[in-house]
Amino acid sequence: MTNKLLAVGAVLALGACGSQDHTETKMRQAIDNAAQFNQVCLPHALNVEHRSGSEGNALIGAPQIKLLKRQENGKRANPEAVKQMERLVRAGLYDEEKEEKGEAPANGKETPRYLVYSLTDLGKEKIRLGHHGALLCVGTAKVEKINYFTEPTPARGYTLSQVNYTAKIVPEKWSKGLLKDNPAFRQEVERSATLVKTNDGWRDIRELHY
Repeated sequence: MTNKLLAVGAVLALGACGSQDHTETKMRQAIDNAAQFNQVCLPHALNVEHRSGSEGNALIGAPQIKLLKRQENGKRANPEAVKQMERLVRAGLYDEEKEEKGEAPANGKETPRYLVYSLTDLGKEKIRLGHHGALLCVGTAKVEKINYFTEPTPARGYTLSQVNYTAKIVPEKWSKGLLKDNPAFRQEVERSATLVKTNDGWRDIRELHY
């Protein structure tokens, strides 16, 4: 009798474990399927230098960016910013336009010239402007591990579960070279999601209102 009880207990334990694994797998799929809500956007600024009083515009995400081409002493200006913009051009976020001349200085020195770049439709999609500068949306957060989830509970007519998970950044191809030295690009991140049970399985609740 004891052996039978032990056997039944082992079967129930295995069943519960298997059920939890199945639930976690479905939750992982639901979170990853809602990729449009799991974009990873990192701060990104141009390393720029301009002549005093120049009109250069260097905010990533601006419809047009102007970078001073040469300093008053004839040295090439903005080498790092130009490299950054070249990567953004290759990524399709900006187009390179014709150079422009600035206003002739009153002191008779050489008229400044500017490299000009214009924001593309893809750039408008991938760059977000905030109070503290530009955020470059470089990829999505993909679930590495479900840390824990709450017992599915009825609320406001839905069956909901709060999920905490560890994710890694899956970069878009164009962003790898641009942000290869950014430590945040390589870190795992902890995130949370609210999932709702539907007739088609678990879904991110934001999908219902998208």
